[in-house]
Amino acid sequence: MGTPKNSAVTRAKIIEAAGQLFAERGFKGVTVRDIVQKADSHLSALNYHFKTKEALYHEVVLEACATASVSEQEKKLLLRLEPREALLLLTKEALRDYTRQSENNWQIVIINRECWEPSAVFNEVAQEYFKPETDFLAGIVGKIVDQPADSLQVRFAVISLFGLLETFGLYGHLIEAVAPGLQDHFQKKDRISKQLVHLVIEAASQSPRG
Repeated sequence: MGTPKNSAVTRAKIIEAAGQLFAERGFKGVTVRDIVQKADSHLSALNYHFKTKEALYHEVVLEACATASVSEQEKKLLLRLEPREALLLLTKEALRDYTRQSENNWQIVIINRECWEPSAVFNEVAQEYFKPETDFLAGIVGKIVDQPADSLQVRFAVISLFGLLETFGLYGHLIEAVAPGLQDHFQKKDRISKQLVHLVIEAASQSPRG
């Protein structure tokens, strides 16, 4: 009989293997045998910990969101900073996370895939992770522009930031193809992060006319 420690290690290995495969192929493109083979485990172990592939996917998505989210400790530290400084730091770190994306950093891929093709777990993670992250950012942006965090203009700015981070974090090849040299120019001295923060603050500050 395995020890509790070994059981936890096996469970973590299965989640890691499944996360990589789901990120690469999507839920339907992965079998449980693919997962146990990649995890160097057994079908009985997967069944013991997760029962079904659907239950395993649920845990993978929750793990991805928990890993990618700003921790409560990090939020406390950020709230001690001047709001504009906190927003810049969050933007810089988010861009770094996107550009580090690889086979061993599957969390962002899983989150993006869940947003593109929502599964049964989407509503749960939206309430548990996505909305709190949005609320936290909106609180910071609201302080910068002296507007309520639930202002639609502030929310628009925060959602815009999510899109900008994904574009500049994931689609460098596209940017280079349509605007050669732009990436290199703005990567110096955190210019991309500073420019994104500037755009977000402008978006939160101004209401559309008409």
